[in-house]
Amino acid sequence: MKKVDRRGFVTTAGTAAAGLLLGSRIVPAVVTPLERLSYAIIGTGHRATGMWGKDIAERYKDVVEFVGLCDKNPLRVEAGKKLIGVDCLTFTDFDKMLDTTKPQTVMVTTVDSTHHIFIKRALEKGVNVITEKPMVTDAKDCQSVLAAEKKHGRNIIVTFNYRYAPKHEKIKNIIASGEIGKVTSVDFAWYLDTRHGADYFRRWHRLKSGGGSLWVHKATHHFALINWFLAADPVEVTAYGALNVYGKNGAFRHTNCRSCPHKTKCPFYWDVTKDARLTKLYSECESFDGYNRDGCVYKDDVDIYDTMSAIVRYSNGSSLAYSLNAAMPIEGYRLAFNGTKGRLEVRDYERQPWDAPRNSTAFLSKNFGKHEELDMPQVGGGHFGGDDRLRETIFRKADFGEHLRLPSARAGAMSCLTGIAARTSIEQQRPVKINELVKI
Repeated sequence: MKKVDRRGFVTTAGTAAAGLLLGSRIVPAVVTPLERLSYAIIGTGHRATGMWGKDIAERYKDVVEFVGLCDKNPLRVEAGKKLIGVDCLTFTDFDKMLDTTKPQTVMVTTVDSTHHIFIKRALEKGVNVITEKPMVTDAKDCQSVLAAEKKHGRNIIVTFNYRYAPKHEKIKNIIASGEIGKVTSVDFAWYLDTRHGADYFRRWHRLKSGGGSLWVHKATHHFALINWFLAADPVEVTAYGALNVYGKNGAFRHTNCRSCPHKTKCPFYWDVTKDARLTKLYSECESFDGYNRDGCVYKDDVDIYDTMSAIVRYSNGSSLAYSLNAAMPIEGYRLAFNGTKGRLEVRDYERQPWDAPRNSTAFLSKNFGKHEELDMPQVGGGHFGGDDRLRETIFRKADFGEHLRLPSARAGAMSCLTGIAARTSIEQQRPVKINELVKI
């Protein structure tokens, strides 16, 4: 039997659905003994070696066995192995890793535009897949991944950790309860600050050929949330985008920050050597492939947008007005659901030049009724507790309720297709329907 507890979490009597809040971590109240999962990673960069590497090796060693690590850069895969702290085989050839180690599950954390290659190859060899978002960056690759999953009978999990954050679960429950009636429209503005936002323009993400643009790499997080909140599919997208700050807009440019002659006058100068971890993974490995982790944000080849907006129409008749700006003095978002009976407003604080007493505030206003501030869960940890709960669900089979089942390939498709449609809308200057991109 399900009920909603005082924090707004759905719980299931007799299970570990709600879990226990221990410090900044939410863990299941009951742990069922599990067999160890043989686990391999393709792409040993920052995300892989942290969230899906060292953290897994330390917290889940009783249920996860690392059998292989693979990266096209032989220096990076060895650096990654040391940072994770495991004793397993390393490879630069993905097929060889699968054939040699025969993992039950492979984690895909490569450059976004290559996800589909490794997902399909793992499925073909009978291996289940966990993939970082976005699942793919192109419509044709989306179609081929969905077909491969169906053909080979294996599972794909897309790591939408934001939906696992307790504050987002509370939003989901309020909307599902009908408290504000039928949602007619959503206002959603996401702000990336000049630290985080600029970082996308230093890396391979600056190219559409790498991350599919921030419409896909970053916004897929946000579209996945809205799809989940509304329990609806995107139908049509009209979008606009511009490059206003980075790339060609710079008055000067260089290859990377360390050797830049303009470092004393560049507001985006960043010293990667102050981050020991990134130095080991990238700077000390760049002799093999020439990849600069501290690339210049003003490079001429930047072809993505830093200023974006879109209108998305949904299968339930509601609409979303969305924007993302990647050069702001603040980091976080503003989100509002407008319903037939009222309005739910949320303000998220991730980083800003003033002290915020809480990481989220929310207000519920009823038509012809009261206006109240809600008690939002203030949970720390990666993605505000979402990382921990997602990993508990994957590796310990924790049950946080039906609404927090592991995100499927279909969920991955609908989120990235929203971004792909937005990007296509800008390039072709027209509204783009989801069903003209992929048949699901």
